[in-house]
Amino acid sequence: MCGMLIALHDPAYPALLKEIPDPPPALYIKGAFPKAEYPPFAIVGTRRATPQGRETARRFGRALAAAGFPIVSGLALGIDAAAHVGCLEAPNGAAIAALAGGLDDMYPHENAKLGAHVIERGGAIVSEYPPGMPPYKGHFLRRNRIVSGLARGVLIIEAPADSGSLATARHAMDQNRDLFVVPGPIDHPNFKGSHELIRQGATLVTTPEEILEEYGVTREAVAAKAEQTAAPHETLILSTLREIGGTHDIDKIISMTKLEPRVVAQTLSLLLLRGLIKEVPGGYTI
Repeated sequence: MCGMLIALHDPAYPALLKEIPDPPPALYIKGAFPKAEYPPFAIVGTRRATPQGRETARRFGRALAAAGFPIVSGLALGIDAAAHVGCLEAPNGAAIAALAGGLDDMYPHENAKLGAHVIERGGAIVSEYPPGMPPYKGHFLRRNRIVSGLARGVLIIEAPADSGSLATARHAMDQNRDLFVVPGPIDHPNFKGSHELIRQGATLVTTPEEILEEYGVTREAVAAKAEQTAAPHETLILSTLREIGGTHDIDKIISMTKLEPRVVAQTLSLLLLRGLIKEVPGGYTI
């Protein structure tokens, strides 16, 4: 299946993408554009990402998706893939991936399973190129205007001086999108382009919460949304920690909830991943 074709005049065509100076006349799509509380948000960066950069992309992707923002990226290796992975770790997290070639040959092939997962979770894979079109080098830079065009804001994580994500940043500025950048060590080559963007006026951020604040999304709202999608074991542990207050180790939580130790350990890990609890000296707390 090579997906369906949505023309520019079609009501299903993404409204934000219609706003850019040169929207694709039509989009090929597999899956569906997610219906979400907030508009899509893009996260991009270098393919040659550091382990810390990939973890940062995953954390931002997960937190923003949990708050209700579909995550847009290019399904590339490195930062793009990590952002998509983080997004899909969030309950109800939905993603949009823009490709530089036809949808019948998902590129890069290493991320084909990730692309399939995007679709399975209610997201979309899109391209302006017809089936059978290879991902030629020049297509990637043109693809980047779609990544930024689909989103309300764009976050750059690890952009060397020659990074294609700098083209995405330029498109974002031309399209009147919000542009955010994660800073890094002053002598690391992966941040040379990032720091130049900050000097040019991009908003420096170090946590997902700083982006959420820009859009008026409070911590309380994020926590409430996360609890609405919590599984029964998660709800029990959360309510127990809230009722007894303070910090408690895993043995105390097992005693209070009467759950099996294995279940408690697994659930605590999931709650930490979702940002609903934190681990501090002495145990866990809300």
